[in-house]
Amino acid sequence: MQKTSYYSGRTGRAKATLLGILLVCTSFPAVVFAAQQAGLMEDLSGHYSRDGNNGSPSKTAGNNIYIKFFADRWVGMLFIPYPYATGVDDPVVTQVFEAARKQASSAALMKGKFGLLSEAATIQIERYGYLEDRIVFECGSLAPCTIKMGDGSLELIKPGVINEHIVRYSHVATP
Repeated sequence: MQKTSYYSGRTGRAKATLLGILLVCTSFPAVVFAAQQAGLMEDLSGHYSRDGNNGSPSKTAGNNIYIKFFADRWVGMLFIPYPYATGVDDPVVTQVFEAARKQASSAALMKGKFGLLSEAATIQIERYGYLEDRIVFECGSLAPCTIKMGDGSLELIKPGVINEHIVRYSHVATP
């Protein structure tokens, strides 16, 4: 009696695809758990303010710098011109971030008043990811910037030609 094979190539590919989807779905919670264990779960409330805003670093750079994390792994860096920035309240900074994020459907570099400021500010919005114990995103420098999260603060590490530049930011909770 002759044997009949009911196997087709499509069945094998479908099984491999389903197995791949299953592996991705089951490994995703592990990635989130690993990020939580490493202390990488960024705070989506409020924003982070550069240590030295309203001081000599702002005078030298010409602006105050703020960072905010958004849902779905977006990060924004806001540059408000100094000395105008000294009169901008923290809730307004968070509102500017939210207004700019609503305008950007993808990564963007925008300049404007965003209906809240009397002088134009610049904001950069980018996607970010995780690499080991750090957050990584494009920040317009030689290589991607990394963020090391701390308790109520973060350190932004920007690559330089000779040395890395490490800038500390403190969390600002706003209503």
